[in-house]
Amino acid sequence: MQRVALVHGFLGSPADWAEVLEQLPSGIECDCVPLVALGCESIADAARALSERIEQQPCDALVGYSMGGRIALELAATRPELASRFVLLSASPGLDEAHDGHGARARRAAEDDARANEMLQDGIDRFVERWYQLPLFASFVRHPSFSSARLRRAQGEAAFWARAISGCSPGRTAPRWDTLAALASRTILTVGALDERYADLAQRAARYAPLLQVEVVAHAGHVLPLEAPRACARAILASLSSSHT
Repeated sequence: MQRVALVHGFLGSPADWAEVLEQLPSGIECDCVPLVALGCESIADAARALSERIEQQPCDALVGYSMGGRIALELAATRPELASRFVLLSASPGLDEAHDGHGARARRAAEDDARANEMLQDGIDRFVERWYQLPLFASFVRHPSFSSARLRRAQGEAAFWARAISGCSPGRTAPRWDTLAALASRTILTVGALDERYADLAQRAARYAPLLQVEVVAHAGHVLPLEAPRACARAILASLSSSHT
């Protein structure tokens, strides 16, 4: 039996993978990892916790969405032997000041600290309301899955998510572009065509790592597990198929 570990994104939960799992054959065993189980004091700490979990429950493919994808890529950098294949959904290899500009990391860390304080002061429900007003989520807000997903997110623990957005900020995380290049033949990067920021990032990644398999999903934005579950399942199945070739 093949095994897959799936790591959701910021504010999410294992429930975000439900429609993806429905598209996978019953013979595939899936471990939907809750971010809260990884601590998320930092991306590095979360990757260490994830590696311990995978050592106990080995997987053939590691799948991560957004923040979960950054954790998966960090594990790939430090413990690449723990998964044969990696599937990154709407995930960035990180801020590189040579490309993103001097001070980009400090500015992003300050932004995420401000977001953490906002969540603690105003509560998670008001934070979630404002968070999904960001242009990044425009297509998700129009998607039929948004209402139920928003309700789930508003029930999250503010203290945990505030700690996660600050500690796991891209401004405090080592960029992993070199890891992406080194493991390109084992990795699929999937982005939504409507997610212009990440679609541009995927083009950059393809230039940097020519062996990387990049998939652009039409009519989908950033929140791929909910906006395009079939495409996510196809990427997972493609990665599992590659692990046996």
